[in-house]
Amino acid sequence: MNIRLRAAAGVLSLLLLLSACGGPSAPTDPPAVSSSAPSSQAGPALDPTPEATPGSTPEPTPEPTLEPTPTLYQFGTPVAESAPLADDSYFEDAAFVGDSRTEGLQLYGNLRSGDYLYRQSMSVFHADDIDYPVEVNGQKVTLLQALRQKRYGKVYIMLGLNELGYPAKNYEAALREFLSEVIAAQPDAVIYLDLMPPVNESMTGKDWLNNGNINIFNEINARVAAELKIALLNVAEPYTGEDGQLPAEMTRDGCHFTPEAYSLWADYMRSHIIDRDWYFASREGAQ
Repeated sequence: MNIRLRAAAGVLSLLLLLSACGGPSAPTDPPAVSSSAPSSQAGPALDPTPEATPGSTPEPTPEPTLEPTPTLYQFGTPVAESAPLADDSYFEDAAFVGDSRTEGLQLYGNLRSGDYLYRQSMSVFHADDIDYPVEVNGQKVTLLQALRQKRYGKVYIMLGLNELGYPAKNYEAALREFLSEVIAAQPDAVIYLDLMPPVNESMTGKDWLNNGNINIFNEINARVAAELKIALLNVAEPYTGEDGQLPAEMTRDGCHFTPEAYSLWADYMRSHIIDRDWYFASREGAQ
C-alpha cells in the first residue's frame, strides 16, 4: 500500500513539474514581410530620354547663296561707268578712229590729247583704200597704214554711219576683218568699239539713215566685240532721247552733233575707262 502511494505520488509530482516548465512548443512562423520595397519620397515624374535614331540629327540652316562676283570683263557688254579722270593725260597715247563725226570730236570736244585718224565718209569698207586717205605728219596713208605706224595704248573706234546703206551681213564681215587688222597692228592697246548714237529721222532726209538700221548694226558691233574680245563703249547713251531719237537740239542735220554736244562724247569717254590689266587678263581668260 505504501509502495503504491509513493509511486502515484511520484507520477503526480512529475506531471506537475512538466506543466510548470511548459515543455518545448512548435516554432511559430515569422511575421510576414511585404514583398514590395520600402517606398521613399516620390519626386516629379520625368519623361524618358528618347533614344537617338538614325537620321534624326537636325539639318543645319543653309547659308544664303551669294551671286559670284564676276572676275572677268564680259566682252560684248558696255564698259561700266568709272570715276571721272582728273585730267586728259590718260588719252596722250590714244588714237581716235572714225569719220566726219570723229573730226567734229577733235574740233569741238575739248579733248586735245591723242591722235585723230579720220576722214569724211570713212567706213570699214575703205579702211585700207588709199582713195580714202587719212593724213599723218603731212602724208596721206590708208587708215590701217596709219595705225601700223605708231604704238598706241588705247584705240577708240567710231564707224558704221556711212555703212548703213549696205547689207548688214556685208558690214559684219568687213567690220570683223577691219578689227582683226587693228588688233594685229596694236596688240598692246586697249581697243574700244563705240556703239553708234541714234539719228533724228525727221531731219536726215535719207530713208536708209534710220535708227532701225543703227540698232541692227549696233547688235553686230556688240557681237563682233564679244567674238574678238575688245571693249564696247555705249557712246549712244548721252545722245538718246526718250523717244529713241537724237534730240533735235543736239543736231543740225539729224546725224552730226552741234559743237556744244560733242563735249558729251568726250565726257563719256572720260568716265567709262576699263582697267588695262583687267582688260588683258579678261582677254586671256575669256573662253
